[in-house]
Amino acid sequence: MKLSYTCSACKKQNTLKEKENTRAELQMKLRGDEVHVNCQNCGKMDKKHLNRITAIVDNRIVLLGVGLGIISTIVLWSFLGAIAVFTFSIPIMFWRHDSEKAHKFNSYIIKRN
Repeated sequence: MKLSYTCSACKKQNTLKEKENTRAELQMKLRGDEVHVNCQNCGKMDKKHLNRITAIVDNRIVLLGVGLGIISTIVLWSFLGAIAVFTFSIPIMFWRHDSEKAHKFNSYIIKRN
């Protein structure tokens, strides 16, 4: 899961370095309701409220799951035969876990003062 925001000047998607699971955890880490961000595309400095930050599924994790699924299928094919094909469920489990984490982050909204 990656945390991202949209730049108000160039409208490009950017990511944050923080890796918190909920907005409440992010709020406690940052000690406030806003985060200072620097656009990676245009370089504009800006303040974003935590509700403007969204979580998206990290495709690198899904690709890692696909790789592990292919490798485990090849290795287990000689031992288990066709039942080893069920190891292709590994990338689905990786994607589902990351998707649930992103949904959990996006569903929690901080009240504005």
